[in-house]
Amino acid sequence: MEVIIREWGLWPEAGCNAECPGFKCVPGHTDCCCRRILFCQPDFVSHKSQLEEYITSCGHIFDFYPKFHCELNFIEQYWGAVKFRYRSSQWTCDMEQMECNVIASHFISAYSQGLTGAQAVWVNRKYHGHRTLPPDIVEELKTTLGSV
Repeated sequence: MEVIIREWGLWPEAGCNAECPGFKCVPGHTDCCCRRILFCQPDFVSHKSQLEEYITSCGHIFDFYPKFHCELNFIEQYWGAVKFRYRSSQWTCDMEQMECNVIASHFISAYSQGLTGAQAVWVNRKYHGHRTLPPDIVEELKTTLGSV
């Protein structure tokens, strides 16, 4: 980091540490440590991660959720709804009934898209991604099977 900062002519005369203790930089300072100096440079800030570049190059949308903000994360909201639905089902000690309750809870995505029970079973067997159903899979079902 020091070599890069020196090449850019940004090295402080007093020098600096690689990082502030505990990654806690002084608010408002941009030259307290090497990490902060690099972090404040426009080419570092605007650079995409290798993961983001790969995902976008494949034609997908890269949506990075902020750390510790599970209420913003769709998957967390979905699993929260599934858990709520499971907890709302009738209490039982019977393992077979528990399994039926879990399966019914997972079909929430299919039912919310207007599918019947038989259609939900077919689609959930075909697609297993976190048990949410993308619209293209639902459209394929509707065009292929019609009403089951």
